[in-house]
Amino acid sequence: MINLNDIRNNYPTPKLDDIQGIILRGYTFPYIRYIIFTIADKEGARAFISNILPGASDIEVTTAKPWEIDKRPEYSLTIGLTYSGMRELMQEENREEVEGKSSNVFSLFMEGAVGDAIAVGDVGASAPKNWWKRSGEWKLKEKPSANNDELHILVSIYADSIANRENYHQKLLVQVPSTDNGPALKEAYLQDSDPLKAGDDYIHFGYKDSLSQPRLSNVPWNTTKGRLLLGKSTVDDRPLVPPYHFVITPKFKKDPSKADSPMLPKYKAHPLLYNGSFAAFRVLHQDVKAFKDFIEKPRGKNIIPELIAAKMCGRWYDGTPLSVSPNHPYQPERLGDKLEGFDFTNFNYLSHTPNQRGVKLNDEFGALCPYAAHIRRTNPRDDDKVQGNTNNAEEKRIMRRAGPYGPDYNPAKPDNIPRGLVGLFICANLSAQFSFIMETWVTSGGFRNGGEKADISPNNSGIDPVFGIDDGIDKHKNFAFLPPGSPPEPKKEDYTILDGLPQFIRTDGGLYVFLPGINGLRHLANGTIPKP
Repeated sequence: MINLNDIRNNYPTPKLDDIQGIILRGYTFPYIRYIIFTIADKEGARAFISNILPGASDIEVTTAKPWEIDKRPEYSLTIGLTYSGMRELMQEENREEVEGKSSNVFSLFMEGAVGDAIAVGDVGASAPKNWWKRSGEWKLKEKPSANNDELHILVSIYADSIANRENYHQKLLVQVPSTDNGPALKEAYLQDSDPLKAGDDYIHFGYKDSLSQPRLSNVPWNTTKGRLLLGKSTVDDRPLVPPYHFVITPKFKKDPSKADSPMLPKYKAHPLLYNGSFAAFRVLHQDVKAFKDFIEKPRGKNIIPELIAAKMCGRWYDGTPLSVSPNHPYQPERLGDKLEGFDFTNFNYLSHTPNQRGVKLNDEFGALCPYAAHIRRTNPRDDDKVQGNTNNAEEKRIMRRAGPYGPDYNPAKPDNIPRGLVGLFICANLSAQFSFIMETWVTSGGFRNGGEKADISPNNSGIDPVFGIDDGIDKHKNFAFLPPGSPPEPKKEDYTILDGLPQFIRTDGGLYVFLPGINGLRHLANGTIPKP
């Protein structure tokens, strides 16, 4: 079978040595620290950025250039700036020029996570007035402001051990210049992420996570040779997603041989933004007790907790998709199990992929994986009746770089210790990608277009039950799904409806940040901008 990444196309090849590595590939370092700084001295902040550029010191921003085999570093580093942070570092006329030439990617970034809170479902207990006080460590003497404008720079350290995480944090602080009034940057907030006992890729609710990231085109690690060098299977049915959806790229003709060929990407951007990206930084508290109480409540014959959890997520706890195995997770102990060697990302909802295993049924009615299930809401794949879904959700994908925080939950000793998920949700256009997914797919009903012919669920598909929303709307307080054995073309009365759906995830912090390219960082360090 031909690997589509081995075929040349007209899309620009990403300039990997000018792109922060976290954007295009996950580091898979298990020990992470997120540090938010406030700028106390502008010149000192510019010097700090200069000090951590590649090759400048013993701690530096990591690029996307592949590491040599067997030369994996002890750490990786990413830096992002909020709009208020860029406002501190840039001359006003330069900033206004960048804003004017980057309006459709810059407008929501300027509003920030606080300004976009209602749209993405950060209301009630998740509202910005409650942020930074419940999870992580707020380090400033002053309380967080209402608009969070004092939060300027986000640095993320990814390390191979707890000791190295602490070591490189201290190395980072050495690069902060001192002034007569103290350090040029002050730590405002800190949050660590550590793996759980179940494994590096598990979250507190019990699910195996990080299974289905976008499959990038035009990158060396996704070619047949690149996958073989990494020891990965060359079988990959995921549709290719051009890197310009994650790395801000100058416009180009889709087909240079045709005069009327459309220009891509659809967004416009000033050269300062080239090879950079935007990200939503999220601190998401997970109420594990409420989750366990909900799924373990007696529901009647055959409605067991594991099934409810699978229907809510779209996968069994081990990551097996319901779309390929609706009745049980992968069972490696069963000789001849049809899922042996199966890549859990190779499946669709309507038409099966070439290497899909299992039942291979058209799940038009959500009999296998409910319309509301978390993985269907965040990536509807080939379900073209979903609002805004074209070309396998290509234009709506995000890179998810997140991990758990807080200790493992012990049901025998319930506690109120903060625990959840923290990380970056990366995309080139916050409005068209991250905010769209949250507002239209995750926290709203009416997931599929076409009325009852497209959505026969009794609650208009409800909301993502794993995420939830504290908005007071009655139909958002139940979860409807079709139990095993439902007819091929079900009716509303065939649904099982679970009432009293609480909000399991609460937002405890949020920032919209820009992750500049290396050249962009140099300009910010120098107080300049490149010429258009």
